Amino acid sequence: MKKLLPFLILGLFLSACNETDSTTSQEEERWEPEANVELVAPARAGGGWDTSARMIADVIMEQNLMDQDIGVVNKPGGTGAVGWAYIENVQDPQNIFTTSTTMVFSMLAGNSDYNWDDMTPIANLAADYGIIAVREDAPWDTLTELMEDYKENPEDITVTGGNTPGGFDHVQFIDLAQEAGIPMEDISYVADQSSGGIPNLLSGNVDVLTSKLGSGVIEQHRAGDIRILAVLSEDRLEAEDVSDFPTAVEQGYDTVFINWRGVYGPSSLTDAQVEYYEDIMRQVSESDQFADIRDQFGWEEMFMGSEEYTEFIREEVEENRVIMDELGLLDE
Repeated sequence: MKKLLPFLILGLFLSACNETDSTTSQEEERWEPEANVELVAPARAGGGWDTSARMIADVIMEQNLMDQDIGVVNKPGGTGAVGWAYIENVQDPQNIFTTSTTMVFSMLAGNSDYNWDDMTPIANLAADYGIIAVREDAPWDTLTELMEDYKENPEDITVTGGNTPGGFDHVQFIDLAQEAGIPMEDISYVADQSSGGIPNLLSGNVDVLTSKLGSGVIEQHRAGDIRILAVLSEDRLEAEDVSDFPTAVEQGYDTVFINWRGVYGPSSLTDAQVEYYEDIMRQVSESDQFADIRDQFGWEEMFMGSEEYTEFIREEVEENRVIMDELGLLDE
């Protein structure tokens, strides 16, 4: 028995060392922000990226999902290009940003020195949809009426959106118009990055708005100022406030534009940092508070973790590359 004692002591020592190494390893693998988190909206205040950033930050703060505070910072310009450059130049794991399908279109159009693989997908939280809207006093009650009038009198109708040419707003209208038989050269499009096009529509400077539900459109509809002629979803949306909006599909147009809304980080994020933020965003998505937010803006649940989100975006890039190439808007 005495001869076994040294071996028992050695075994206990090695076991303790292994437990210590394991604990240390786990501590090294875990990560949490060491300072307040900056959630960048690479666009103006009041736009879709800004709205999603503020809604996400509100849920995180009110549900106490982070030990650190999280605040929203706007970096508008270049349909996202200014914000993406900021994220990549700073390279701070405490800086993440909201994004959407608009990012893919903007990068395919050559608006940024960065592309979708240069930064880190964290999670997607919702699906927003494109819309076509006019003032409440406009002469068109349906999408078909608008398109028929546009075909006959293209010089009398001007369209506005919140993206530069080649961005989501522009491309969805071009795609829809071409399906209606309107040549792209007949379309007069005015980009309004500073305010998303809504003030120009309401003031009468333009006639048609191409945008997204989550970009301030629903609020203007509730106020009785604008009429939504079509939502570019496959089926009618289920949320109470938006279920009455007709789709382009039901009006005879095979045009569907989903504007997914998610969160990205800089290229330097480690696996542990991605895991931390992905878990936070999953909790946001699963909360009752965010479910109410989705209903408020007409968004649908569409959560994807980092790995699934990455593959999804690569598929989106290839599909949208074809659309952009067909429309002559792809940057070579």
